[in-house]
Amino acid sequence: MGPSIDAVASSAELFVGASVLASYGGLIDGVPKSTEIATVVALFVTASLPFYLYGAWIVIDAEVVTWSVLTHHLKFISVGLTLTTVPVVTWMVPRLIEGFTGTVAMHAFFGLQAYALLLFALTGIFHIFRAKRAHSLYEDPDQDVDISELHENMGAWRFRLRVGVFGYVLTWLIAWLLGLVILFLRWERFLLG
Repeated sequence: MGPSIDAVASSAELFVGASVLASYGGLIDGVPKSTEIATVVALFVTASLPFYLYGAWIVIDAEVVTWSVLTHHLKFISVGLTLTTVPVVTWMVPRLIEGFTGTVAMHAFFGLQAYALLLFALTGIFHIFRAKRAHSLYEDPDQDVDISELHENMGAWRFRLRVGVFGYVLTWLIAWLLGLVILFLRWERFLLG
């Protein structure tokens, strides 16, 4: 036999009460927990910027983009993407409608554009990886081969990659700045009462 109706109702009241209490009483008295979590999320997203910049510098600084340069570059870019994407998926998207303002709409728009441009870049990356596989650069990654010599369409694929990455970075920066404005406004409400 299952639990009684009174026990279920009591459990539901405790859960709802805990949910309400969880939204207040964070580490700083009087600051909603959601504002504190939003601050941590902003720190994670901000922490991704140095990984993006260093990952970009690796490719910009290389005379020839070899397989080893590319994989070294991708190690830093993947950390940056993780530091950005995990907070977006787990915190920002589920709370998008809460407090929906024009600034939040712009933040979401530019964030969505950033990921759309990243997908555009990935269409170039897919073909570049396929060409590298055809030239056995996966099996022998220490070859010093100029990737522009791997396929006749490599220039077009690299163009897609560059446009997508540039667009991603530009729209990511705009979304990031708007996110900081939103966070500042949340804290301003607390600080100014």
